Amino acid sequence: MAFSTQQLVSPASLGRLAWAVVRSIGGTLSIEQRFADDRSRQLSPEPFIYVLWHGRMFMPMICFRNSGVNIIVSEHRDGEIVATTLESAGFKTVRGSSTRGGVRALAKLVRLARAGKRIAFTADGPVGPKWKLQPGAVYVAAKTGLPVVPITGSISRSYYFGSWDSLQFPMPFSRAVLLCGEPYTVTGGTGDDDIERNRLEIERRLTNLTLEADAIVGASDRP
Repeated sequence: MAFSTQQLVSPASLGRLAWAVVRSIGGTLSIEQRFADDRSRQLSPEPFIYVLWHGRMFMPMICFRNSGVNIIVSEHRDGEIVATTLESAGFKTVRGSSTRGGVRALAKLVRLARAGKRIAFTADGPVGPKWKLQPGAVYVAAKTGLPVVPITGSISRSYYFGSWDSLQFPMPFSRAVLLCGEPYTVTGGTGDDDIERNRLEIERRLTNLTLEADAIVGASDRP
């Protein structure tokens, strides 16, 4: 009986392998962490909504591991790999996205946020466009009143994948930085105009923070 690669290598096993690789390389990095507000640190009890770019997951994953932050992850097969990777790193996952299962996932995230839990969005996921913030995080912030914290990272020497998000993956023994920006409070309601106004401002802040991180470490070959 012939078996396909998909049958022989499960998404869960790939996810566990991915975290083992990330953890091993992360242990070689020289990491600097900067927080605009100490309440946003890893083990602080203050609830926040973190937003990060899909292609800059590495540093938040390494620095915030075992923090129990709840992260929304796509329900597609690739999402199963990502979910297992994150769960292996000590995060909690909520399945859904802007294209599949989104309404149900957002409703669960609203409940978690109202219960004082920290949540996070890879804000341009699951399929881009790159560095264009999707409105899910803004909606949850508007419904709950929780501040939105942009979080990002960069590495001095990296390989950039040819995927839509230009995933930044570090070379061992590189210099790295994690940046957490100022908490931003969403104003207005959940109407289209209010959501879009806040979405654009958070997108601007996260983009500028990422460019700042690149400048700090002198990131090269940025796409």
